[in-house]
Amino acid sequence: MAWSSASHPDRLLLTRQFPIGPDRLPEFEPIMQAANRIWNSCVWHSREIREKENRWPNEGELKAKFKFFKVWKELHSQSAQAVVEEYFEAVSGYRKHRENGHEDMRPPDFKPKKHLRTVTWKKQGFDVRPDGLGLKRSRGKDPVSVPLPAGWNVIVLPDGRSVTGTPVEVKVKAIVRRRKVENLILHVTFDFGVVPVRPEAGPVAAYDYNAAMLARATSAGVLDLFVGRELLAQIQYRNKVLAEFQAKLSRLREGSRRRRRLQAAKGRVLEKLDRRIRHMEHALTKALAELDRKEGIAVAVLGDLTGLRRSAGTGKKGKKANQKINQMAYDRLGSQQGYKNLMRGIRTIFLPEKYTSSTCYACGHHHPASRRRRGHWECERCGFSLQADLNGAGNLLKRRLTGDRIDLPAPVPVRVIRHWRWDRRHNRFVHVSSRAGA
Repeated sequence: MAWSSASHPDRLLLTRQFPIGPDRLPEFEPIMQAANRIWNSCVWHSREIREKENRWPNEGELKAKFKFFKVWKELHSQSAQAVVEEYFEAVSGYRKHRENGHEDMRPPDFKPKKHLRTVTWKKQGFDVRPDGLGLKRSRGKDPVSVPLPAGWNVIVLPDGRSVTGTPVEVKVKAIVRRRKVENLILHVTFDFGVVPVRPEAGPVAAYDYNAAMLARATSAGVLDLFVGRELLAQIQYRNKVLAEFQAKLSRLREGSRRRRRLQAAKGRVLEKLDRRIRHMEHALTKALAELDRKEGIAVAVLGDLTGLRRSAGTGKKGKKANQKINQMAYDRLGSQQGYKNLMRGIRTIFLPEKYTSSTCYACGHHHPASRRRRGHWECERCGFSLQADLNGAGNLLKRRLTGDRIDLPAPVPVRVIRHWRWDRRHNRFVHVSSRAGA
């Protein structure tokens, strides 16, 4: 599932997946290969323009050039345009990385001729039917009918209410393993409208994301520390496995049979590790959202970490801290917590984290050296002692409650500190003693 607030901060957009089955491949294969040929045409024309004119062609230029091609007529017009838009999104990412100093990045390249590219149908590219969807093609071609199970457009919110969504985007993706299509997956994005949320004057919870810890502070004086070392260990193990595969691949000849087999094995192993990491991330954000719901939280405050990785790469932080910052998916965690909160009627906002880690929550004194080693905070002025991430979450809460004045004394005293750890047996975060959470 995914969450977006492009049109309204309280609008709920969710994506659900429906397996179609590999037996539908003969219907979708020509459509997906046509999308792949449009992608390759974009790559070819962009290279030609760069060689002749030393510039990148714009999006409208490519759409105007290819709209009369035969392959363009295989798809619905908006589906064909979506391929060009995806190509330019990849080009923008490549150029941004190059501007940030990543000289090893390469521009989007050609795909194999028989590559099954994911095809997108926008709102005018499909019909909603009583039993499913009708995916349109170009004029004169029959749409592809996809039957779906009963209740395919209905979700049940945590409070028990059923909400019917309106499909706004459809994607068909092929799951290929060992050169064989194992399944076709239909991704449908639903618009469930603006969800009613609690008044902003209610209780507040603030969150401080860290690589190995996640801290929570509420306006009731309750502090929660989620120990994320298991998640961090999984990410580090994935990086180690990836490095081992890359070292082996570097010694093999390009295009050889052994290299292709090793590439396939690399994909299978990394996919399994990625699923494990995503599960832990969803379990963490669900536990946070459930805590907010049970405690009646109205507003969840997350730190705005825009530019964090860029500042870490300038040498302001050490090598280990830089590595931890770059391997944690802060944006994905924030998005997951945002839509889970919205399903429970809780609004999510982002506030800057500037000076929250170097200011005392109790007295408001700013002194970076008060953050001791191993994540311990001890104020030099008032002697207030606390885990450093909890101190940062408290300052983020103070920023919300006092109108951006973290130099003031604490508006809420610390009453309770709880610790949470990952339980391997039940695959979820559980409440543990302070000694077990250390």
